[in-house]
Amino acid sequence: MTSWPATGPIRWMHGCVLLLGLLLAALAPSADGRATAPNRTVLILHSNHQGYEWTDRQAAGIAEVLAASAPDAVAISYYLDWKRFPDRAGVDLLQALIALRHPRGQIDVIVTTDDAALQLGLKLRQEVYGPIPLVYDGVQVDVARAMTAGDPAVTGVVESRDVAGTIDMALAANPALRHLFVVRDGTESGTVLDDEIREAMAAGLLPAVRDMQILENMPFARLQEKLSSLPPDSAVLLGNYATDAKGAVLAPQQYLALMSKASSAPIYGLEDYLLGHGIVGGSLKSAYEHARAVGALTAKLLNGMPVAELPVERRRSVVRAVDYRQAERYGIDVTRFGPLDRLINKPFSFMETYRWLVVTVGGVVMLLFGMVLVLSFALRERWMAEAALRVSNDALSDSRRQLQAKVEELIASKEALRERERWMRLVAEASRDIIWTWDIVKDRRVLSGRVEELLGVDSLSINSLAAWFDRVHPDDRAHAEEELCRHLSGELPEYRVEYRVRHRDGRYLWLYATGKALFDEQGHPTMMGGSYTDITAQKQQQARLDHLAHYDSLTGLPNRLLLERHVDRLIADNRACGQAGSLALLFLDMDNFKFINDGFGHKAGDELLAMMGQRIGKGAGEGLFIARLGGDEFVVVVQGGDACAPVEVARRMEQALAAPFLVEGQNFYVSCSIGIARYPWDGRCFDDLLQNADTAMYRAKDNGRGSVCTFTADMNLNVVERMQLLSRARQAFDRQSFTLHYQPQVATADGRVRGFEALVRWTDSELGPVSPDRFIPVCEDSGLIVPLGLWVLETACIEAVGLGCRGAGDVTMSVNMSAVQLAQHDFVPRVLEILARTGLPPHRLELEITESQMIGSLDAAIGKLNALRQAGVHIALDDFGTGYSSLTYLRTLPINTLKLDKAFINDVHRRPDARSMVLSISRIAHDLSRSVVAEGVEELAQWEALSLMGCDLIQGYFVSRPLPADRIDAFLAAWEERRARLPVARDDVVVGIPSAAATRPPSPVS
Repeated sequence: MTSWPATGPIRWMHGCVLLLGLLLAALAPSADGRATAPNRTVLILHSNHQGYEWTDRQAAGIAEVLAASAPDAVAISYYLDWKRFPDRAGVDLLQALIALRHPRGQIDVIVTTDDAALQLGLKLRQEVYGPIPLVYDGVQVDVARAMTAGDPAVTGVVESRDVAGTIDMALAANPALRHLFVVRDGTESGTVLDDEIREAMAAGLLPAVRDMQILENMPFARLQEKLSSLPPDSAVLLGNYATDAKGAVLAPQQYLALMSKASSAPIYGLEDYLLGHGIVGGSLKSAYEHARAVGALTAKLLNGMPVAELPVERRRSVVRAVDYRQAERYGIDVTRFGPLDRLINKPFSFMETYRWLVVTVGGVVMLLFGMVLVLSFALRERWMAEAALRVSNDALSDSRRQLQAKVEELIASKEALRERERWMRLVAEASRDIIWTWDIVKDRRVLSGRVEELLGVDSLSINSLAAWFDRVHPDDRAHAEEELCRHLSGELPEYRVEYRVRHRDGRYLWLYATGKALFDEQGHPTMMGGSYTDITAQKQQQARLDHLAHYDSLTGLPNRLLLERHVDRLIADNRACGQAGSLALLFLDMDNFKFINDGFGHKAGDELLAMMGQRIGKGAGEGLFIARLGGDEFVVVVQGGDACAPVEVARRMEQALAAPFLVEGQNFYVSCSIGIARYPWDGRCFDDLLQNADTAMYRAKDNGRGSVCTFTADMNLNVVERMQLLSRARQAFDRQSFTLHYQPQVATADGRVRGFEALVRWTDSELGPVSPDRFIPVCEDSGLIVPLGLWVLETACIEAVGLGCRGAGDVTMSVNMSAVQLAQHDFVPRVLEILARTGLPPHRLELEITESQMIGSLDAAIGKLNALRQAGVHIALDDFGTGYSSLTYLRTLPINTLKLDKAFINDVHRRPDARSMVLSISRIAHDLSRSVVAEGVEELAQWEALSLMGCDLIQGYFVSRPLPADRIDAFLAAWEERRARLPVARDDVVVGIPSAAATRPPSPVS
């Protein structure tokens, strides 16, 4: 810090005056008499969920304009998720949450997108915030007028789609169009489309359409069948379709991709976010432009303009756009659509991209060539003049006057020739190309001085054709010589070819060679001239673009485009040879990669993917084509070999991925699910093979992950069933249709009930009872298992507390944990929070995990389990023997209990080897201070054998089936009467009733 000098009091006074002036300026009002306005708060309500492309574009448009026009404003956004969960109860809860977080007086403006958000915004104004300004977007004009009822504090931008413009583009593409099929769902936005079409018909915009059918809210499978059989003079207009008649909910882009694949007629749309997902195009409404208009209205309100001066705007923000790939698929020439605002997926064209560069270079080359021709004719005139002079000296020796005239004429010609030579030399030196001439008869070439600059050699060292071609790349020499011969023979009018030429330092440059020859009266070439243009930079740029277009930037593997070309070429070769069965696609997808990526960051995920690509290449073997589709999906192409070759390759890759991946100090254990599709049985084109291999991969995941599955025809039906099952599972969770049953665990020492295992059950109104083996994998893949698992854990803890209060004793409650739950970063605090909220002591809760849940990060899983065990929670290793069955897990994992799988128990009373195995496992577990639980006990003989072998607890139908909560008390009373008759192991002696051979067990309580 600089101190004030003691000798400068005047400077000190000036400083005080300046400080006082700044203070007064800060306290003074602004120039218009008002103080600076504080930050203003904007509440933004979106009807749909974040990640829905239409909603994301609306949010982006509003945020961009507010950041530019009202930078001090504070924007708070909420998403109703109305499209997936159209439940008013959820909206009411969200309203209560907003009112709690932002009480009256804290919100200055409300902004809404689409109908559901507008309804909530109006309700918030009425019940919480009072008549503050409200700005809406994405609402039809009639709907907006009915909802706002002329409220003077409400304005916005009403939604307007260009139905007529889209239909006009469809008619332009196909003048023979006579049938129009309109696809929509039963939502508000879908039904409004009917009114817009009627308006277009009333305006006379559909004169050529003879037949129009509305495909309203059809089941998706039936809709696909309908679209696949449309006549050739048809077109499809897609409105809103996110929910089918059976309640299956998908993103519109996913439905559209499946529709486009099945449809025999082109599909046109009305929204710009559908472009690139299957529509040919249309006059598409832009959510982004609508939202920018709403942001502008909001900024004006925040900057002080009264809402009464901002009337409702009705604008048609559309873009005329076409997907080139879809148009080409239906044989539509994109020029029929007229002027377009956007054209996507058009293949790269060098001539179109660099048209003016090519025209300019060609013009310069032609100019230089013309100058060379002028020089050639001048030289020829000089030779003719010299010959004439010699003849005149011999023939006209007696006429000095005529000779003098010829001499003077020759001198003038020489001067003109020198002038022309100076001009040509100037042109050659100024040109960036190499200008060359070639005397074909004498094989003598003359090149301009830029040879040394480009190639690093003297032009005299390459003054013959053979010397020049010695520097041409061996792979290009034959083609260059062939093109030259074709021109000299008169087959080609000009010589034009691209080839590589060696520099003095050994590297090669790309040259574009042009030239033209002169012929004598007999048609023999005598002279040739032309130029060499350095196009190395253009070739390198083209190579970079080709590499980016065909290879994945993260792994360096080929991408989908190159994969498709490779497979199409192999299919064409197979068809040409008449062979089949020698081509297969292996579709690999990493198990649980999403949780690794979310838990440890995208950087770790990218490094893991790069290492995985290398492992797949090594495991698959040499000579196989490997590509990355994106994310954690890879494809291996197996060509040749017998029918077992694809499965053998898959097994080799499984072995290559078995070792852990060391990424940023963490050991990740990764497995892959692999699906196989073979040509031609599982598809006759690339798209069918890839889709069916993907379907087989999902079946492999359903079979337990980390497995291999070959495609069969019935799997496509399972995909649709899986989608419907997921939709109904979400509805079941929202409607609280899941229940818990409890299976008791009994001690072999005294026959007392020591605990219960909580098992989730689901009975659907249409599907009936659904097995956990069916709905648990679907819930894990969709993430629904996280909220469902928390509900199961809390419900089971509450029941355990209730059992203790009803006199059941200090029983333990066992709850199964999914790998998805264990991967959540807040898994431990959520478990401890539930224990604190329900009042269950930690030692009475036992969490069951399986060996397969260690896949991923073993260190991270052990850390979470250690934290829970330190808090007092018990950990059980479930299904021991069905996974890796590594004794290392028994030593390293922080577990209290080892649960033997039913496969060990089935023959324990009949086979000595089964008894020996169970006895050995029990001794090892007890030596490590672990208790042993036997699952699946169904007979008294199994009870007797397991009691003698030291199993601590028994669980199975012999004791009881899983019970609903209201039947547990009756079971406990009945079990106390039955317990006295059971054999109990004490001091290695079985006491109680005789063996199972003499006495049959009573029926289990169920």
